[in-house]
Amino acid sequence: MADLPAGPLPVGAEAPDFTLHGTRGGPYHLADLLALGPVALYFYPGNDTPG
Repeated sequence: MADLPAGPLPVGAEAPDFTLHGTRGGPYHLADLLALGPVALYFYPGNDTPG
């Protein structure tokens, strides 16, 4: 897996492959999920933030 870029990706850019550990198991690899079909990514900015 390549290093993740610093800063935001441009709109429409391909997301780099990454792995996340979920609360119901995991790990989840983006490449594995994409093999099953389209994936929608949403990044929650957090509570009490202006985003």
